[in-house]
Amino acid sequence: MKYQAVIFDLDGTLLNSIPDIESIVNSILLKQGIAPKTTEQITAAVGFGVEHLLRNCGVPETDISRLSAVVAGEYSSITNSEAVLYDGIKEMLFAVEKLGYKIFVLSNKPHDGLEKSISDHLSFFNFHSFKGSKLGRPAKPEPDVLLEMLLDFGISPEAAVIIGDGEPDVLVAEAAKIDVLSVLWGYRSRSALESAGASRFVETPEEIIDYLNSVQ
Repeated sequence: MKYQAVIFDLDGTLLNSIPDIESIVNSILLKQGIAPKTTEQITAAVGFGVEHLLRNCGVPETDISRLSAVVAGEYSSITNSEAVLYDGIKEMLFAVEKLGYKIFVLSNKPHDGLEKSISDHLSFFNFHSFKGSKLGRPAKPEPDVLLEMLLDFGISPEAAVIIGDGEPDVLVAEAAKIDVLSVLWGYRSRSALESAGASRFVETPEEIIDYLNSVQ
């Protein structure tokens, strides 16, 4: 078996959380006297962590740290989440598990918010580990958090593949020297991912299973 571990991104890969992110961020922007952003603008701004998101939504640099903490708190305490799993994700996760892989989640969402999202939407599945960002320290694209997670389970980088929809997934894979599989149902276009260095793509969760079967 080529890989021992499969590392999934969360938002835009397993879960479409744009409705929640848009609601939380626009509520905070309005309180700051900043015009709310469209769904398209929010989608374009996500991926590299809360600070990057707020910066791209027009929040002044002097307020980024304070408001990032507010967003993180909102993520971790959200009720009535409108996020939804993408079609086929549940079945795909169990199929990957059946193939014998250790399955992780690595996200740029603040860790407590990641934990809440998994509790709300993925409690049916037991991930081996999941890690999110700390404020001021996104989990991606720097490889430290990813490598620490693999080290905890005695897995070398060449025995892992990361699967995600964004540029940070491609970049962290390059930095950690692990393989990456880019999904095309998330928040980024194929051309944007190719510009970041992606070269291997899947269009459905079922194709993830096909790929992993092909490298058994």
